[in-house]
Amino acid sequence: MTDPVAARRAAIAAEKERLARARERRRSGGPAGASGFAQRKWRWVGVDGGEAVQTVLEVLKDIEQAAPLTESQCKTLGQAQAGAPDREALLPVVRAGLAGLKPEAVLRHLRALWAAGVRWLNEAGLERCRILCATAPGIELVNARSRAVSGGPAFSLFATAATRGAIPVPNAVLAQVLPWAPLSVLDDLVEHGGLLAEDKPWTERDEDEALYLRARLNPISISPEEAERLGWDGLLRRRAFLAGQTIVRQEPEDVWDLLYDVVSDVQVASLDALDAVLPRAQQIQLRDLRSGALVGQWDGGTVRDRGLWKLMAALWRPTGPVDPRRSEFYALVALNRAYDLLKSGDLEGADRQAESFVRERKKGHSLSTDLMDEAYTIAAYVTAVTSPEAENDRAARDRLAQAETYAEKAAENGHPVAVRNLAHVRTWRSTPKNRRGAMTNPFLELGLDHGAEGWERHCREVFRRYEQVGDRAGQARLNWAEDRIHEAAGHEAGFDVFFQVPLDWSRYELPDAVPRQLVPPLEPMARRTALTSGADLESIRALAAVELLDDFRSTAPHLDRHGSTR
Repeated sequence: MTDPVAARRAAIAAEKERLARARERRRSGGPAGASGFAQRKWRWVGVDGGEAVQTVLEVLKDIEQAAPLTESQCKTLGQAQAGAPDREALLPVVRAGLAGLKPEAVLRHLRALWAAGVRWLNEAGLERCRILCATAPGIELVNARSRAVSGGPAFSLFATAATRGAIPVPNAVLAQVLPWAPLSVLDDLVEHGGLLAEDKPWTERDEDEALYLRARLNPISISPEEAERLGWDGLLRRRAFLAGQTIVRQEPEDVWDLLYDVVSDVQVASLDALDAVLPRAQQIQLRDLRSGALVGQWDGGTVRDRGLWKLMAALWRPTGPVDPRRSEFYALVALNRAYDLLKSGDLEGADRQAESFVRERKKGHSLSTDLMDEAYTIAAYVTAVTSPEAENDRAARDRLAQAETYAEKAAENGHPVAVRNLAHVRTWRSTPKNRRGAMTNPFLELGLDHGAEGWERHCREVFRRYEQVGDRAGQARLNWAEDRIHEAAGHEAGFDVFFQVPLDWSRYELPDAVPRQLVPPLEPMARRTALTSGADLESIRALAAVELLDDFRSTAPHLDRHGSTR
């Protein structure tokens, strides 16, 4: 509960000093204490025993030498040292004399008097003195009776410092201790909730400490420039992340590095590492997001958070058509799914997914024109290239007519690629079947994006795989697609001779946005002060000892012959 080192050392030093004085008296042959007659007089002022009398005489001597006293007060001290203490006048003079000493001297004398059993304080003062003179005051303050002990500002702060903030400073005296309390004690109060932002302790401190306390209690008030002054890297990195800026990586990785990896770069392998460093609330959000990806179901707040769409799309693996009219997110996932199925050669799956866009619906989320143009383009392409597989010529012609309808809808907004695609479909329809060339896009047949660079290297890799498994038919299809690309490359129109999907790549992209969820809340700056030192604790204890002078009795307690107080 406390660091008793300084207090223990001081108590040991005081005891050693007392023993040394006793040894010196014995060696010098002087009296071990006052005579029995004098001790009876001292008992009338609450001092019992030779050792106690000797302690009091040393205190009086020090007061007489160090404190500014009146002639009358000096006379009272002289009488007491001569063995005739004045029961009515002595204690007020002692109190006045102690008040003229430095706090450290006051504490030393009160400790000596307490150790000697001299109880010149009232009942409340005795309780406080017992705590102040304890070698482990924090432990003393743990019991319920001691926790109820109250006092002035310095004693209240001492109780807080001794218990490392577990006992708060009362609001009534808080303003009085804020200007001079050690910063480490204020940090103790912050950690235990005994000091709040509404207390505004920074108004009572110098510039540097004021900034530190604001960062500890009111972090939202810290500007980037102030964060730079503090060297508060966590706040700067949080603001950089929320501003969408690139974050300089740290070693080891922190939560902002991992958030950037998972949310922005969609590094799914870093999910567990992110989960381990997120605060509990955000950890629950991440786990809900991951579990929702199993079936593609998330709460409304998650779906509306555009900054999470990339991660959600990467985690979700839909096994059937996605309804694009549920929201913009589902529409983008559905469009990308249709295109991915197209590139993988699953024309039937791509057709079913595209059909979810183009079929007429009376209810549901209205889709943007751009997304619908892309969906019509995919539907037109799939319908056209699968038309030769129809059960008869009439069905094939009907499918080409349907492909033209889709292409017309895609070209309604005048996109040049869509217009060119429509011309291709119309050419196919007007050309007899036996003179019609291949309608497929060879890039898509190879599983590549239209006009992709490095297609030759890709073809070589695929050819070697086919060769290893002995797939002659696959090699033939690959060679045919490669020949068509080579032929188009030498053509004046280039790759525009192929039906192109997509019309515009940007329409397929999931947004690069900063998420609202998963971002840890702004936390106060971490504590930077060490635990309160023994020297600081002793300094507060000395000031609290000065407050005890207000609890000095005006009349000394009377001890009977057996030493009990009356």
